Amino acid sequence: MSAIAKIRSALDRFQLFSLKDMIWQYVASFGVAIFGAMYILGAGRILGPQDFGIYAIAAATPTVMNALFDYRIQEVSIVILSEKADRGVAARNVRSLFLFDILARLVAFVLSVPAGILILNLLGLDVDPMVPLFAALGLFFAKVGNGIAIGIMRLSGNIHKYAMLQSLDWALRLAGLAAVYFFGALTIESAFLVQLPSALFVNLWILFLAYRIGRRTYDLDGGGHATIRDLRDFCRVRLKILLSSQSISAVDSVVKELDTLICGIFLSPHAVAIYKMAKSIASIAWKCVDPIFVVILPNIASYISEGKIDELSAILKKATGYLFLIALFVFLCVWALSYPFTRFFLGASYEDVPTIIPLISIWIVVALPFIWTHSVAIASGNAALQALSGLIGAIIGVGALVVGAASFGLPGAAIGLSVAYAGIFVISSVLLVKKKIVQW
Repeated sequence: MSAIAKIRSALDRFQLFSLKDMIWQYVASFGVAIFGAMYILGAGRILGPQDFGIYAIAAATPTVMNALFDYRIQEVSIVILSEKADRGVAARNVRSLFLFDILARLVAFVLSVPAGILILNLLGLDVDPMVPLFAALGLFFAKVGNGIAIGIMRLSGNIHKYAMLQSLDWALRLAGLAAVYFFGALTIESAFLVQLPSALFVNLWILFLAYRIGRRTYDLDGGGHATIRDLRDFCRVRLKILLSSQSISAVDSVVKELDTLICGIFLSPHAVAIYKMAKSIASIAWKCVDPIFVVILPNIASYISEGKIDELSAILKKATGYLFLIALFVFLCVWALSYPFTRFFLGASYEDVPTIIPLISIWIVVALPFIWTHSVAIASGNAALQALSGLIGAIIGVGALVVGAASFGLPGAAIGLSVAYAGIFVISSVLLVKKKIVQW
């Protein structure tokens, strides 16, 4: 048996994901990680720490606002469509989810602009009002309506198409950044502005492909367009999972960009830039492993729907040990590589980044072994439990961030972020075992 065949056989024994889906999700993750990181790192190097710190704070507000109105539609759609309802019901559910997603993103966009202006003013940062507008518009273009689209592509085995489009999106954004820099016009405003065309173009492409797939699979043409009545009926029936998913996203905002706003209160823009750069490098490391999170939900949902809890628990227990070893390896690699990377690419103005890296990325070692917790909670109908885990973790995380940043400055903020990230995974795993959803 060849080495590749042995690896394939070993992975298949876990029975939590399709190897093909995993490979394509890695393509997406590495594509986004490479091009996205090059964009952030390039913008940070060109703008300098002061302006890049302002850029990071401006980007944080719409990200937090979108998290507050993020109902995790792609995950909800996978759970609902896995129920194997008749085609007419499935079509109505898909149309209702699509309309719901559009309305939620629209509300987030409308609130993000004034909130961004207000926060920048409160922090004493004199910034053109177009900056928060462009920041909010970029997220709106990139996300509006595509929750159900991504769910359909994941469930139908077309994750490779989404993977390629994700990579294309950030490649186009990077090309736009390079073009603006070449003509000597890179500012905070233009760093946001050049992302808009790509975000809109790729999102429309995703929607088009998902519509074609969904029309064949779920008969989207049957029954006409979504109506307010359909949406109201859907929300009444699915209110629990929607609100629980929103709660998960709301508390997750602590570890998305709310931390950046907290740092903006206690730290200078220069220190915020160091923090954001170190966090971006840690995020690249996480991208090396987070495809596991994306691809396991459909198979975990299948195990649970078939009542194979003991078998699933045995697989998860074995996987946890392997995931810890992978996490430790990734952590040590990113720490070691941060020194030459900072010296040869970021420059002297970011010389503190390598000292922050181990503090801001240690959460990977704690969180990765329990990366399956969210999928198990959602698939087993216990989204409320995951929301509770997130709430407890968010409270602990906010406290750690505030105390750390206020008392110990940049290192304290970095440790606070790691506490916020890791806490949710650990608490969720404890609650799942305690409730005997997973047999440990």
